[in-house]
Amino acid sequence: MTSEYIMYDSRSLDVFVKDTRAWFSDDQEGWIVGFLLSKEVNDGKVKLIFKIGSRGKDHVFETTMDKLEKSKFADLPHLKNPPMLEGIDDLANLSYLHEPAVLHNVRLRYSQEQIYTYSGIVLIAMNPFARLSIYTADIMREYSGKRRGELEPHLFAVAEEAYRAMLREKKNQSIIVSGESGAGKTQSAKYIMRYFATVDDLDKSAAKPFSRSGSAEIGTPTKKVGGTSEIEEAVLSTNPIMESFGNSKTTRNDNSSRFGKYIEIMFSKPQQNQSVKIVGAKIRTYLLERSRLVFQPISERNYHIFYQMCAGVPAAERKELGLTSWESFVYLNQGKAGNLPGMDDGKEFKDTQNALSTVGISVSAQWDIFKICAALLHIGNIKITASRDEAQIDDNDPALIQAAKLLGVNQAEFKKWIVKKQITTRSEKIVTALNQYQATVGRDSVAKFIYSMLFDWLVKVTNINLSNKDEEVGSFIGNYANEKLQQEFNRHIFKLEQQDYIAEEITWSFIDFNDNQPCIDMIENKLGILDLLDEESRLPSGSDQSLITKLYQRFAVPSQAFFEKPRFGQQAFTIKHYATDVTYDIDGFIEKNKDTVSDEQLANLNASELSFLREVIKIEPLEVEEKPVARAGTVRGGSAKKPTLGSIFKSSLISLMDTIRTTDAHYIRCIKPNQSKSPFGFEPQMVLQQLRACGVLETIRISCAGYPSKWAYQEFADRYYLLTKSTDWKSDPQTLTNVIVKKNITSEDRYQTGLTKIFFRAGQLAQLEKLRTDRLNYCVVLIQKIIKSYVYRKKFLLQKKSAITIQRIVRGCIARRAYNNCRRELAAIKIQKTVRGWLAHKKYLQTRSAIIKIQAVTRMFFAYRKGKELRRRIAAINIQRCYRGYVARKWYKKTVRRIVLVQSCTRRRAAMKELKKLKIEARGIDKIREKSYALENKVVELSQQTADLRKEKKSALDQVAALEAQVASWKEKYASVADKNKTAAVQLTEDTTSLKNQLHELQQSTAALTKENEKMINVIKKKDDDMSTLEEELLKSKEEVKKLREELKSAPKQEDVGTVSALKKEVTSLRDQMGKLLSGKWRADRAENANGYTDSSYSYTSPTAVNGRTPYPNEETPSPLNRYSISRITDESRRRASARASLLNEKDSGEGVLENERSIRILEDKALEDEIIESLITTLRIPLPSTQTVATRREIFFPSHLIGSVMTQLISNDLSARMQILMANVMKAIQTLTMKFEDDYVSAFWLSNCFELLCVVKTTQDKQTRLQNRIMAQQNTEKYTEVSEIDRSLDKVRNDLDYLLIEIFHGWIKELKKRLSNMIVPAVIENQSLPGYICKQSGGLWGKWGKTSTSSQFTIEQLLNFLSKLNKTMRCYYMEESMSRQILTELLRVIGVSSFNHILMRKNFCTWKRGVQIQFNVSRLEEWCTSNGIAEATLHLQQLLQAAKLLTLNKTSPQDIETIFDVCFLLNPTQIKKLLSLYYAADFDSPLSPELLKIVANRAVLNEKSDNLLLDLEQYPDFIKPNPRTVEAIDKFIPSWIDLDKISAVVASMS
Repeated sequence: MTSEYIMYDSRSLDVFVKDTRAWFSDDQEGWIVGFLLSKEVNDGKVKLIFKIGSRGKDHVFETTMDKLEKSKFADLPHLKNPPMLEGIDDLANLSYLHEPAVLHNVRLRYSQEQIYTYSGIVLIAMNPFARLSIYTADIMREYSGKRRGELEPHLFAVAEEAYRAMLREKKNQSIIVSGESGAGKTQSAKYIMRYFATVDDLDKSAAKPFSRSGSAEIGTPTKKVGGTSEIEEAVLSTNPIMESFGNSKTTRNDNSSRFGKYIEIMFSKPQQNQSVKIVGAKIRTYLLERSRLVFQPISERNYHIFYQMCAGVPAAERKELGLTSWESFVYLNQGKAGNLPGMDDGKEFKDTQNALSTVGISVSAQWDIFKICAALLHIGNIKITASRDEAQIDDNDPALIQAAKLLGVNQAEFKKWIVKKQITTRSEKIVTALNQYQATVGRDSVAKFIYSMLFDWLVKVTNINLSNKDEEVGSFIGNYANEKLQQEFNRHIFKLEQQDYIAEEITWSFIDFNDNQPCIDMIENKLGILDLLDEESRLPSGSDQSLITKLYQRFAVPSQAFFEKPRFGQQAFTIKHYATDVTYDIDGFIEKNKDTVSDEQLANLNASELSFLREVIKIEPLEVEEKPVARAGTVRGGSAKKPTLGSIFKSSLISLMDTIRTTDAHYIRCIKPNQSKSPFGFEPQMVLQQLRACGVLETIRISCAGYPSKWAYQEFADRYYLLTKSTDWKSDPQTLTNVIVKKNITSEDRYQTGLTKIFFRAGQLAQLEKLRTDRLNYCVVLIQKIIKSYVYRKKFLLQKKSAITIQRIVRGCIARRAYNNCRRELAAIKIQKTVRGWLAHKKYLQTRSAIIKIQAVTRMFFAYRKGKELRRRIAAINIQRCYRGYVARKWYKKTVRRIVLVQSCTRRRAAMKELKKLKIEARGIDKIREKSYALENKVVELSQQTADLRKEKKSALDQVAALEAQVASWKEKYASVADKNKTAAVQLTEDTTSLKNQLHELQQSTAALTKENEKMINVIKKKDDDMSTLEEELLKSKEEVKKLREELKSAPKQEDVGTVSALKKEVTSLRDQMGKLLSGKWRADRAENANGYTDSSYSYTSPTAVNGRTPYPNEETPSPLNRYSISRITDESRRRASARASLLNEKDSGEGVLENERSIRILEDKALEDEIIESLITTLRIPLPSTQTVATRREIFFPSHLIGSVMTQLISNDLSARMQILMANVMKAIQTLTMKFEDDYVSAFWLSNCFELLCVVKTTQDKQTRLQNRIMAQQNTEKYTEVSEIDRSLDKVRNDLDYLLIEIFHGWIKELKKRLSNMIVPAVIENQSLPGYICKQSGGLWGKWGKTSTSSQFTIEQLLNFLSKLNKTMRCYYMEESMSRQILTELLRVIGVSSFNHILMRKNFCTWKRGVQIQFNVSRLEEWCTSNGIAEATLHLQQLLQAAKLLTLNKTSPQDIETIFDVCFLLNPTQIKKLLSLYYAADFDSPLSPELLKIVANRAVLNEKSDNLLLDLEQYPDFIKPNPRTVEAIDKFIPSWIDLDKISAVVASMS
């Protein structure tokens, strides 16, 4: 680019003052900066001396005024922009718009890892060659719904603008992504398509209450995670297909697209309450590089699909296709770069197969595709030899045989038409032989034809299912396409620029721009280069030499400025394209333009046995191609002419341009920053060349030709009001703006005033900025002067006062010192006297102490000797005493033994006499009677034990039989499972693990049952032993009775007859009782009398002994099934017993029975349920929250208590099933009502009542448990661990209530977040409550165009009122404190996270004033939290607070950076780097230096992979349910304003 329109008169030299920065060209860096040392203007001569630090020497610029005037002062060095504009995100906002400013700005942003920059409507995208975390779902969500220019430049901003414009204006949009190979076009297109596929679900990603999903992978084609439909998934799946068949490795890019692609994505029409979805897509391809199939330069590859097949095709198919390694194929081994680092061709092959399946291509069709691709590789291996001038192919060539087999064509015919051709004349057909070169070209043409047809077929089928020995002709056509696109781009930019002038009604002149239409006309017009090429290609005698001659004759004339003939040689020509001059070699132009297959070979292919091949090569050209074919005329025979490569592409390009013109275009220019693909490496010359070629600098030149700087009146007045006196300040911003510019800009040509904006020439804004800076410096110096004068005078007065004070203090100090000296002298004398007396006294004390010690030692010696003698005497006495005592004790013991022996003999003799008397007495009748009674009682007890043991034995035998039956059934199940396991192991090896687990469980259960069986058998054996023992005792008892009877018979006849008869009667009664005991009737009668009834259904009794204790405490029931049946039977028996007892109690009162039946009918009536749902839930008039009349707890919780009352009545009347149904319908009605979220008080009311109902249910369940335990204790039965049916019903109700609480909680929070989302940013971030720190929204793209937000603004007071109202509502409804704290804490977390994320994405916003305002707003939130008792919620605001502190801290030195990292310890290095890169220099501030940003970037690189830029907004909190409290009594309160007949009757029956 040459001159920029910056200055127009001699005053342009005025800006060149000392230390002025300017740019100078450099071979390595492109442009380098220098500062002005001196300026000399004498006698029309101009001399400027600049200091360039990098060169180490001065640069002298010399010229004359005449030359400067002729060039309109464009020859002067390019000035550097002021620091305020350094690193700006829109190049159009630069004051000095020229090539070095653009390069420097792009380079500076790229060094800060900001890869996107706006240039007007164009987005410049620098390839980082590294993975960046700026394409996540969180980033997408931030850009969704935002206008372009509101956030940092990004691909998503362009995509969002196009998407919203399509919805808003109902007009088609197009996004044109351009750039050289390796610049990132393909990846950019991927991200744009992913954005379109997921944009509509971004606002809904917080979806379900119970979900815990985070950010799924962008574009994940599943409805569960990414929210994409099948058609959206298919659209995303086209990328791997097109990349496999159309991309290859080049020296510049490992995944370079070798074709042009236009993707048309179709959306559904937006309708009310319906989302917009992708409903279809269409892909158009342009200019596939056919020559790459047959040739690749060194270090380049063929298309990816061939290498994927060589690496990923299974062994069986590999043998069928004849595939080996890629080195064995000529078409693949020419570049010697078959393996790419970081790319797994085998895995890519599977991805390609999955993508083909996704777009609807069957597996059989896929293998037909791979079969054709394999055949192409074998075609390349066909060896063509030369015999004289004829080409020959061996009939046994394995490559020929394999290729013909895979294609299903006649091998002989296929070979024939490779080495021969047929010429058709008027009268005959002549077959001639081809030479080796021609045959090779013919062979490669067949391969290229088939592959291009296959590629077109893939595109067509995809569209249907979606409802450098470079080739010179291809290079020429590609440059022709670039010319057309560049022309359209220039016209679009020109149109937008002048539309702005017309809208503002300013005076402007036509802007001349670099129009490349003459170059395009030279290529595509009639008798243009393409026309001449097609004409020469269709002539039988056409040749390259004839074509070049015609081109020279037609275009090598002085009037044609875009065509150039080389000075030497006749084999090339040069076209001066927009980007650069390109020289084309004419060799092979004609043949490559034809690039067709002979009719004979085509007929052979059409006769193929492979139907898929016939389908592929029968694809007709696009309809747009018919036009150029028809225009070309016909050959002599009247047959239609074949379209050439040039004509096909020309028609396609015309169609593309027509499509683009019918849409609103959005442009993205991708730049490759370095050749080595190193992350964030920057090669200035390479980038500069791409900026020139892609039209970015032309865009700037067009802007510079007019009025590139545009400011809204309000923004201009806010920034530059300092340039005029305060007496001239006006309230109207437009009037104030006119006053400012008239005072500071003398030439009216340098600005224009529009309706809403003021326009400036290039460079004028920099002058105003310089004036503003000078004015600020002057004001600062003036203020400093006054303040310093005040400070120094104050300091002088203070010093004077201090001197007087010091003098006074010194004089007093001298006087006090003399006085102290006198005192010291007197004190010294007194001290000496005291010390001498103390020393004499001390010496006396020491002497006295020594004498006393000597005396003590002497006396101690004598005392010790005397004590020793006493100890010896005492020891002797003790020894004598012990011996004498021993002798006395020995004599005593001997005497005692003798006495005891005498006594024993005497007592034995007396006892024997007494025994004889007792034996005589024992023979009496009374003694016999007593013994008889005792023995009979013992017999009764033994008989009773025998009966019990027999019954227990019978019960145990039954249980053993049941256990054996269960063991047999388990064995059968085990055998069947084992058989199934063996069968399943053969069929499905994947299920082996689960079957083994089942088998192991069965084995464990079988072992457990076996153990139980053995245990029961042991118990039975033990009982048998006990029974045998009892029987033996019984026999012994009978024998004793028999002996007693015999003794009784043989007893003397002295007793009277009455006594004998009485004894006989007693014996008879004893016999009857023994008979009853033996038959077991007595125990049954006894049990019947005790229980009052017998229940045959009660088939299980706990084995108990006679004395009431359990004889087998470790015995357990045989199986869980029996335990459940026993528990259920026990519960049923208890209920029946209680029911019978209640009926017996009410036997005397018939009215009680009728009342009970009536209450049961009410409880079972469906009308009761309808009344609860309709009156208590659906149409209930909820008390509104109010601070004047606060409702009582019973007025709030009466619905839950009334529902609980009904529930308890159902339980008390044994209607648990009915209770479950009723509670399920009640909870469903509450869910339906609350999930509408119409008002906050509805959600708060029912959330509180649901928890209260949960407390009622818990209290009821506890009462039922206590009642059950008491009944079991009264009946003296075992307490089983299983719960009753009522407990299970209440457990289910509690679980359902838990789920309902969680659903209401999460659903309400989601609704509150949705309402809060519109308030957060305006209230916390944009609201400016401190009047002394007001800062205006900086320019930016939308600010420059005068567009402002139309959304309603909120203040921090409104946000706090919202939270206070919510808190008051929850308090009025007596919500549990823990639940209300969780809700408020989550809302404050959303406020902190949303505000923090917005700061990270907001451009030109982060200033120190804004940081002060945000700190103040956050402090207001913290005060609110503390005052409302949720101080822990302030933790969620700390990251936002530290981000605001970061904006206010100093950022001028490396030590300041360390301080920032210490203070902002909650922020990770990536977040700190992002905030500092977004920092915007406000008043009295300077931009951050690149060196400091580099220091921060180096620290962030260490943890960049693990650090997250944005905080997780969609992280749902885990609801911590409060522990249900115990309700002392269910309140039966019914408000007077509600009519509840059924419920009132139920409540009345309770009382």
